[in-house]
Amino acid sequence: MTESVRFTGGRILTGARAVDAVVVEDGRVVVAGSEEEAHRASPAGTEVVRLEGRLLLPGLIDAHLHLGELTRVEEGFPVGEVRSIPELADRLASWASAHPRGPLAGGGWSAEQFGERREPTAQDLDRVVRDRPVVLYHASGHAGVLNTVALQMAGYSDRTPDPPGGRLGHAANGELTGMVYDAALAPVRRVTATYPPSPAGLARILQRESALGVTTVASLNTDPEELRAIRARLDPHHPTLRVRCYAREASWGEFAPSDWVRSGAPGDPSLVGVKTFVDGAFGPRTAWLEAPYSDRPGESGIPVRQEEELVDFFERCAREARQPAVHAIGDRGVLEALRALDRLGDQGPSRPRIEHASLVPPSLFPLLDRVRPTLVVQPGFVWSDDWLAERLGPSRARWAYPFRTLTEHGHRLVGSSDAPYDPPDPWRGLAAAVVRTAPGGGSANPAVDETLSPSQALELYTRNAGLALGEPDLGSLEPGAPADLVLVEAKDLAGAIRAGASGVRQTWVAGARVYDRARPPDPQTV
Repeated sequence: MTESVRFTGGRILTGARAVDAVVVEDGRVVVAGSEEEAHRASPAGTEVVRLEGRLLLPGLIDAHLHLGELTRVEEGFPVGEVRSIPELADRLASWASAHPRGPLAGGGWSAEQFGERREPTAQDLDRVVRDRPVVLYHASGHAGVLNTVALQMAGYSDRTPDPPGGRLGHAANGELTGMVYDAALAPVRRVTATYPPSPAGLARILQRESALGVTTVASLNTDPEELRAIRARLDPHHPTLRVRCYAREASWGEFAPSDWVRSGAPGDPSLVGVKTFVDGAFGPRTAWLEAPYSDRPGESGIPVRQEEELVDFFERCAREARQPAVHAIGDRGVLEALRALDRLGDQGPSRPRIEHASLVPPSLFPLLDRVRPTLVVQPGFVWSDDWLAERLGPSRARWAYPFRTLTEHGHRLVGSSDAPYDPPDPWRGLAAAVVRTAPGGGSANPAVDETLSPSQALELYTRNAGLALGEPDLGSLEPGAPADLVLVEAKDLAGAIRAGASGVRQTWVAGARVYDRARPPDPQTV
């Protein structure tokens, strides 16, 4: 029997236009038009959802987050709210007492949050835990501080040279500080016994995403065990979010050919591409810049990949028909990625992605306009990185997250959160794209010239994100599109963005309700 649902009695935005009603059959939109058209197209027994003047939108897509890391951060030692080094030590002591065995891992700290305005050290951690490894990752994920046991287990000593694409922190006397940056984190992750995300943790994360109106997520840096864990948690026969994954480059060869087969169905996660890195992040000053950091003139970041290595990576992606996703934050990092792409020319139907593209000064536009990759940005960073002008200087920070300029140059911008390295709330990203200054007054780049309209911002998290994933029907409510949609308590889009996540009332995927604020979720399902 055909399952049919008609949405009526409110304002509906399809992604291309406003309509009065939508009819869904067997998980897809069959009619988007007038009340009369929808009524005529509805078979007997159609469920009618009355919007009661509220707004219906295409389901939101988070095109860049990290499901495994989200789960591990939730289950590890929380550091994000700590405000001083002594408080960090006290909380670590309590956590170690409550977890008496195994390595201690956590994350979410930054020097800017501490009253001391400095990075913690191995000595700080050793005062609390000396008998087992402690690893606390920076909020960016591109650095971490280790105690002495963890440094030794990773194979690091005062005489260890910096690995390619990474760096070890040293004090003035040459001793290790405990700080480890970018590629130097590879052996550290083995020390903390990398494990797949727990089923219960994944369930909580996916339930939370659906409550935010998210219907599709793309998880980057996926390892084979993480993909298996996600597949074990999701049920193709039960309504759930759509999950797409991008393989960690180091794990590329470990995936089975069947992992790359795509059904597109909810509950059937599949690999769509491969992620690599050009540089690090602004927070630990490892994003690769053309000129040194304003607040640390001796440093310009860390090049993780050079142009020739990137060319090899792109060529392999083209041979194996895998979409490349390249992390590049600093202006020099973005330049290296663009130069490599320019050498390869047309990459076929799956346009390469540059993840972040955070600093894009005018000098990059001639090459960027020629290469035209998809730019997967994180609007929430505009609010989070309110210290960026100190890092880069005001004139350079003016070209951080230049969304309106990029849009006017015709570039496809795609919205995402990069969670857990920023909150996984797409409504926060939508608001930051429309209002560049956070409610508390902070902004990485408050230039009003870079604001987007509400409809432009929504496009980042709907139609553009579907195109970036190679699924042009996602992010739309036009006939033929998957019936992924979100009902919000607002009369228009601007009001919905102001209301934020609290305005979400229902989320549907493939015509099935996966979240309803009026109905508590079943803890056994997603």
